[in-house]
Amino acid sequence: MKDIPEKIMKEIEIGAKHLNITTDEMVVIYRSFCEENGVEVDSDIAVSLLRNYVRGNMKAKTTNNNSGSNSLVKSAFGFFVSLEAPRDMMSWSRNKAKEEFLRDNDKALEEGIVATATENDDGTFTIARYYKGDYQEKVAKTLVDGAEELEDGTIIIPLDNMPNYASGTENKRYGKPLPKNEFRRNGIFFGSVDGGEMKSYYFSYKNQGGIDFAPDTFDWVHFKAIPSDDGANLYGMTMATKDSLIRNEDVNPDNSDYRDMSSFDFSSCLFENYIKNATPLVDLDRLHTNLQMEATKDRFAIVEGTVVNQRMTPTANGNRILSITDKASDMELTESDEDNLATTCWIPEHININFGIGSTVIVVGRTSQRIIDGEAEPITINTSGLLVQEAFGNPIAEETDAVFEDEDIWF
Repeated sequence: MKDIPEKIMKEIEIGAKHLNITTDEMVVIYRSFCEENGVEVDSDIAVSLLRNYVRGNMKAKTTNNNSGSNSLVKSAFGFFVSLEAPRDMMSWSRNKAKEEFLRDNDKALEEGIVATATENDDGTFTIARYYKGDYQEKVAKTLVDGAEELEDGTIIIPLDNMPNYASGTENKRYGKPLPKNEFRRNGIFFGSVDGGEMKSYYFSYKNQGGIDFAPDTFDWVHFKAIPSDDGANLYGMTMATKDSLIRNEDVNPDNSDYRDMSSFDFSSCLFENYIKNATPLVDLDRLHTNLQMEATKDRFAIVEGTVVNQRMTPTANGNRILSITDKASDMELTESDEDNLATTCWIPEHININFGIGSTVIVVGRTSQRIIDGEAEPITINTSGLLVQEAFGNPIAEETDAVFEDEDIWF
């Protein structure tokens, strides 16, 4: 991680005083928006962004000086309803850019979807791109990490070709190379921020911090995060959120941060606060259809069922498989039809399975459905949260030398 020059650190310290936050918090914020905008921490552009950020938030502070703490970094307490496995958000964009270039080289270049690189005799590279309709060239000593050599030897660099976000805000990364990868972990958090009301938040955390941040769902935790302006979202920041994570169970009961949550009913909380996401298993098809009309972050289902089968051997994507059925159903399963009558739940590596067949569980996850030869297959669930209501037995032993196909289809 590149050091911040002393001159810029002085501006950061001044900015922190204006915003009534610590210098360390301001450094975290500074690195975060440098990363978001694709600029180096020692660049003139970064300094301009810093000054604009401080001025803008000084105005917000002036107009809202009775709202409590002005720190942008807040303390969160609660539990995760859902926490998905990290996903490479750049994979789709980079593959699409490559496909567009293979389909029509000139068009992909002219529309700013890719840049091309040609190696020169002296070992340097001539980079060509179109930026806002203008053709540009420059010579570089090395290639960026995102450069990719195709089968015919052509070197392309996928670019961010979105001038503005959907909100109309200018995209500072427009025309710049897409990162080789950008992992992000998303989830649903239920809790309070700085001692406020208990409610639901959408959670998002990218890069290495997001990869390493893996608390169990339905486990009370404390951590630091940055809320969105509208109070609907929480964002992880650099490694600070991961490093601040602590289980409530590990906090000394004499500490003021400790909360006695022994009487809390997770099940009631779920079915009272996520009404549009909860459904009996028999109505999962209907919910799957309804969820497709919701915003992406709200497309998750909550179901309760009894475990009737387990496959603990990981699939190609690392998932294990649980089959669950409606505990209220009068239908008796047999070995030959249990997979047809039960709902398949794909369980990622970061979710622990420490129970056996007959256990009652609440599963949270995104629904998916494959269409094969025009026929719809049963709905399955890509699990991101698992609450054990009643545990029986132990997990079935992993089968050796067995590999199962993985659906892993997300809409």
